[in-house]
This record gives sequence, structure tokens and C-alpha cells, in this order.
Amino acid sequence: MRRVFAVISAILPAVAVACVYAPEGPPPEPVAALAAPAAPAPVPTRFVTLTATLPHAPSEGLPPSVLDPIEEGTPLLLDLTLMPPLTPSLRQSDGKYALAETCDFGVVEAGAVSLPTGSYHMLINAELGTPAANPASLLSCEYDASLMNEDSPGARWRLRGCFLPQSVSIPTATLWALSPLPASACGIGN
Repeated sequence: MRRVFAVISAILPAVAVACVYAPEGPPPEPVAALAAPAAPAPVPTRFVTLTATLPHAPSEGLPPSVLDPIEEGTPLLLDLTLMPPLTPSLRQSDGKYALAETCDFGVVEAGAVSLPTGSYHMLINAELGTPAANPASLLSCEYDASLMNEDSPGARWRLRGCFLPQSVSIPTATLWALSPLPASACGIGN
């Protein structure tokens, strides 16, 4: 009897372990992971809003003071109007820029635009991106009856959008390279 008891005593722990690791019945259904709700897009902590019209009052050839709020690396919500005689240059399919010769009054399709500031010491080049990815970016030629005369059909140019400004130093001037950002980077939309 002691022998039977010893055999049973030796088998019981193994059976108990087997029951724990291999219970009877079908395996339990996997529990679906609970999906965490999508986090809202982060709200930008800071961006600069700049609404300006050029040419601005001349200051001995210095860059226009209305552009002083532009900060490198800080998102820029820009609404910039160019009045005559300032005319933008549009990037062509060969990568070169050409002066916009005509205004058809409305949205201007362009991948990039170079904007004169009225000073040789500051230039602005803006990439517009695509309408789907960068809906805040828009270049337009608009009608202004007060500008109409023998030489002008009354056109002014307007660049709007959300951009990331980067300063590039070139001889005797600063070039602001503006890269398009999602509208949310400037607090537009959700």
C-alpha cells in the first residue's frame, strides 16, 4: 500500500500541473484588444500670424518692417498682398522662375512662387505644396478697381497659407524659404 501511495503521490503533482496548463474543453476565445480612441491632432503651441501689403513704406532699401514678425522655425500663417509695381515670379516646369506676365483674376496654379518685397535685401520663395495636402496655401490674382489705369487691368497678387519659414543667407540679402505646412500647424481646422 505504501508503494501505491508513493506512486499516487508522485503522479498527483504532475496531473495537477497538466490540468493547469492544459485544461479540458476548447481553448478560450481570444480577447480583442480594446482600441484606444484616436488622439486629436496636437494643437500648435505657437504660430505667427502675418497680414501685410507690399510695397510698404520705403526705409532706405532695408527689408520692409511689416515682415519683421517672421521667425525661423515658427509656423507662419501668412496673408501677403503684392500691389503694383511688385509682381511675383512663378516656377516653371524646367525649375526656373519667370515673371508672371498676365493675371486671369482668380486662383493661380503654381508649385512655387518668388515674391519681391520691394527691397533687394530680402526675398521670399514659397513652396505651395498640393491642394490636397496643403489646402491653406493659395496664390491668387485679384481685381482691385482702384489700381485700374492705362497700364494695369487693376490686378494685385495675394499669397495665403501656413508655412515653415527658414532663413537662407545670400550675399547682401536674406532669402525666406517658406515650406508648406498642414493647416492645423497654424490653428486652422480641427
